[in-house]
Amino acid sequence: MSALAREAASDPAWEFGSFFLSRFLQLDISYDDAEQTCTVVLPYGPHLCNPQGFVHGGVITTALDISMGHLCKRFLSAAVTIEMQMRFFRPLSGTGTCTGRVIRGGRRIVHLESRLTDDQGRLTALGTGSWQRLDAV
Repeated sequence: MSALAREAASDPAWEFGSFFLSRFLQLDISYDDAEQTCTVVLPYGPHLCNPQGFVHGGVITTALDISMGHLCKRFLSAAVTIEMQMRFFRPLSGTGTCTGRVIRGGRRIVHLESRLTDDQGRLTALGTGSWQRLDAV
């Protein structure tokens, strides 16, 4: 196990924003209250790449999912992913920035999107998802 993974796994905290995956991926999570967005910066690391040297699609999907989850928690309520669709437009070979937005904030089901851009501002991937609000369960 790498030192980064050992360090991230050393604290089983369930605190929002500091759980294992956030620490392991070294995500930087921030919010824009005026725009009601959540931004997650995914730093590049060779350990996150596929054999071709690009950030693995599963890692990208995880970062997009986290940006939508944090967005929902901050502006609506805690929720869980019930469905997610991904579109990949170009490979990511550096740091990526995910920006999550609410498409429709329903009482029970919330529809969200997150767009991943590369360090040149180009759209790299788009995730859309439906989430079930836990305050409605």
